[in-house]
Amino acid sequence: MASMRTGAIISIAGALIALLPIIYFITLPLDSPARKIFTQQMIGLPVMLYFTIAGAVVTVIGLLIFMRASRVPPEVAYPSPISIRRASRMQATAPMRASAPPPQNEIVTEIEREIEKIVQLEGTEVQPSPAPEEGKPIEEKPVVEVEVVNRGQDMVCPHCGELNKLKSTKCSKCKRPLYEAEEGEPRCPVCDAPLRLSQKISEDLFACGLCFSELRIPVELRERK
Repeated sequence: MASMRTGAIISIAGALIALLPIIYFITLPLDSPARKIFTQQMIGLPVMLYFTIAGAVVTVIGLLIFMRASRVPPEVAYPSPISIRRASRMQATAPMRASAPPPQNEIVTEIEREIEKIVQLEGTEVQPSPAPEEGKPIEEKPVVEVEVVNRGQDMVCPHCGELNKLKSTKCSKCKRPLYEAEEGEPRCPVCDAPLRLSQKISEDLFACGLCFSELRIPVELRERK
């Protein structure tokens, strides 16, 4: 799709096509042969008038492209196409709308939250782990993580369908909690909602119930959610 910049460039080019011959004609001496070429009749019109008409047509085309591009709203697409099941659920809970990129003040607020979490973690006392018994090997538990296949852009309120930013706990419109989480239960790595709200969409793929991120949940966490 043509952009606003393309339309502006075409409009400027059209204006130059229309104006430069006129300026050049004005600066020519009265006895110059070039003046006769510009004033020569062609199909009932002077040659200079054809430059003016052509420049006006190009300018109008550039303006139309500029206006058309300025009326198109910004599209923020998900990294991959939304599945049919996800799209039907989103249409049932909330009207489809384009997600605008987060404003700068929200980015600053998110950075401040991360800094507060780091400060809180540094302020907490680290409990020493018990020393292993002699002769007994240390058992290392493997870290089980949820793989994010496709990240969602916002959270949909299950009560009113309002779109909320990620990591929200209450709806910005109806003020009701988006979810109720139990201590220690597995959470969505994108929006922090409980994984028990996710829905299975394929053999090993799940969709978060609030941000609709596509997740690959290990079997260990499936049994706990």
